Amino acid sequence: MTRFIIALIVTICFIFLLAHPWGNIPPIGSFFSPQEGFWQNAEPVNRHFPEQIQLPALHDTVELWLDKRWVPHIFARNQHDVFFMQGYITAMFRLWQMDIQTMAAAGQLASIMGPDLLPFDRLQRRKGMVYGAEQKLKAMEADSLTRSILDAYTAGVNAYIQTLTPRTMPLEYKLLHDYPRKWTNLRTALLIEYMADDLTGHSDDREYTNLRSTFTDEQLHRMFPDFPDSTVPIIPPGTAFARPSKANPPAPADTALARRLLADSVSWATAIHPARDYVTGSNNWAVSGSKTASHVPILCNDPHLSLNLPSLWFEIQLDAPGMHVYGVSLPGAPTVIIGFTDSIAWGVTNASRDVKDYYAVHFTRPDKKTYLWNGKQVPATLRVETIRIKGEPAFHDTVAYTIWGPVTYDPSFPDTITHIPYLATHWQALQPSNDLKTFYLLNCAHNYQDYVQALSYFNCPAQNFVYADKAGHIAIWQQGWFPLRWKDQGKYVMPGDRADFQWQGYVPVAENPHVMDPPQGFVFSANQHPTDATYPYYYTGDFFYYRAKRIHDVLNQKNYLTLQDMMRLQNDVYDTRAAEALPLLLAHLPESAVRAHEKAYYALLRQWDMRVTAQSKAPMLFYTWVDTLMHALWDPLLSPVHRVVEAPSMQTTIEWLLRDTSMQFFNAYRTQPMSLTELVTESFHAAMQAVRKIDSTGTLNWGEFRGTRILHLTRLEALSHPRLATPGDAATVNAITSNHGPSWRMIVQLGQRTEAYGVYPGGQSGNPGSPHYDDMIDDWLLGRYEPLRMYSPEDRHHPDIETIIHVVP
Repeated sequence: MTRFIIALIVTICFIFLLAHPWGNIPPIGSFFSPQEGFWQNAEPVNRHFPEQIQLPALHDTVELWLDKRWVPHIFARNQHDVFFMQGYITAMFRLWQMDIQTMAAAGQLASIMGPDLLPFDRLQRRKGMVYGAEQKLKAMEADSLTRSILDAYTAGVNAYIQTLTPRTMPLEYKLLHDYPRKWTNLRTALLIEYMADDLTGHSDDREYTNLRSTFTDEQLHRMFPDFPDSTVPIIPPGTAFARPSKANPPAPADTALARRLLADSVSWATAIHPARDYVTGSNNWAVSGSKTASHVPILCNDPHLSLNLPSLWFEIQLDAPGMHVYGVSLPGAPTVIIGFTDSIAWGVTNASRDVKDYYAVHFTRPDKKTYLWNGKQVPATLRVETIRIKGEPAFHDTVAYTIWGPVTYDPSFPDTITHIPYLATHWQALQPSNDLKTFYLLNCAHNYQDYVQALSYFNCPAQNFVYADKAGHIAIWQQGWFPLRWKDQGKYVMPGDRADFQWQGYVPVAENPHVMDPPQGFVFSANQHPTDATYPYYYTGDFFYYRAKRIHDVLNQKNYLTLQDMMRLQNDVYDTRAAEALPLLLAHLPESAVRAHEKAYYALLRQWDMRVTAQSKAPMLFYTWVDTLMHALWDPLLSPVHRVVEAPSMQTTIEWLLRDTSMQFFNAYRTQPMSLTELVTESFHAAMQAVRKIDSTGTLNWGEFRGTRILHLTRLEALSHPRLATPGDAATVNAITSNHGPSWRMIVQLGQRTEAYGVYPGGQSGNPGSPHYDDMIDDWLLGRYEPLRMYSPEDRHHPDIETIIHVVP
């Protein structure tokens, strides 16, 4: 009996151990179960899908085609069903991705991954991410059309979730011992807010505010000019802008008040953030038939975003009455975001305009219930955010909402950059908007007028919408709701107790920068300035010059452009930044000063063709040298600030040195003045010393040293591609960095028969056990493309169609 009891106790303990998670380890029993565990997520190459599915919520029968890459082609008899099926099939392939991205947007990751994610969740809530999504949802649901689209998509997602069993659950749920949450329209709004945060959430206001404690406005205008010496704007120079219907607002009489905001805050050790011109962006362009070999327009787009697995985009075709569209969607949102119809094509890049400001709020008491506004005490709205934490009690965070928006930073969540006690975030992404309607109308568009009408609904994140159609037109329009500003408004933290520091309305949409059929025969954008200085409305932002110059030069110099030319340009690795900076550096490096062990590196730099290939060593030498020089130039100026600051860009620095080789400005801050030649030479020696150490490891090749990581969203290396030897850098058209790059390359030739090609770094399936999880990464890396085929019902026997599923109510 004793032995039986012991055996029983051991068995019970063993069952308990198998059935319960331990820390971050899922229940071993269910995870390794042959019937329900991770083994069931392995998919064969020739996976068989059912010939028929019954979904009672459909209004009519639907045909769902899957091609050889598992791109869904949905043929529906009404638009409700096409969006219902888009939700259903997207969830089938990408449910966990949809779930985790919207949980991240909502600040709910601690509930899945534990207390380490609490600071992230608090920041998301304090930025107003959920609040902003709620405002967007109000606008989308107030429109009966977009409400019906959201309802259908949400119903489709939930219809798929209801089919899941422990055996068919996506792998990540098994790993995290988690379960899918019901989809709602709010979660789609959260995804839209998530993208707005990714593209407009960064702001330098606080770092620039710190600089004002040391530098005059005139000095800061030189360090951070609104318009640098060299620009290649989106709207061709010389384009006549319409007479403005509104005036730029006047600056408040007491602008010095903003300077005094730092007077009572504490000084800390200096931390110098590198210039933002190392961040990648996006490219798009459209070439008119007058410059193409086919005599019809070609449109190209490659948005550069974070590279993850599952991939950001999901390829799809939607076919219903009034809609025949192909392109990529965002898993979690209906419609095609970038793509083409029977008549038009469009693409987007980030406008990079500043639509996010910070205001210093003065509360009357620590309870944050009232604050000062125009000499009066006004009530704040207190929103209690309940953040659930895995394995711990929930955390309750009280966020005060003011006329500006949420008070992101307060003593319980301090701003570690300015140390101003209370900072509110005023952000266009927190305003009501129906951006979804823009993409729905583009999905149904036939001509330029439809395109303009669609764009009128788009608010934030502001984008450069490039356009081409089969009538031969090309166009580009920078669209968003842009605040009217006085000069320098929004560059610095502003006083939050006065109305004269508010935004004074918006630039009329019809007066946003745009152009149609310009004489040069092409339009393009690459996150550069939208206009030259003749544009009547003041704006500021984070703009980038070098990729734009390369695209402009290639398109301007060539005629009879082909699809293959477009592919080559999207994969171009010529570094315009190095081409402009390196001659200056070499001119100030006497060959006699080059030491014996540096001569081989010196020769590589002299012989470099400015192409950043994965095998080349010169890019590593150049960027190590120029980074060292940037620190040698700016650190003596910025260190006395004793706060977190940001250095001026490399473009500004190089242009400055071309104008002022005497170093007059920089030497004013140095204890021992130096000539440019001395500083360049000293930086070269220091850089090559660092390079020798890297060279000794055998990883001096650009692709080996820098490389690119495409990580799974869980950051588990086994599900990732942690080391790809990639070419390009942030200044090349093929702008790849360690974790950013072209998230989707698309080329569309708008002839009588549309011919289109595309690729993205991943695959259609979100299941790591699927052959279509990452099957396009090699093509993406090598610059190869897949044909994008928009089928009609009569194409059902095309050899690329692998499966046809009949879906019935």
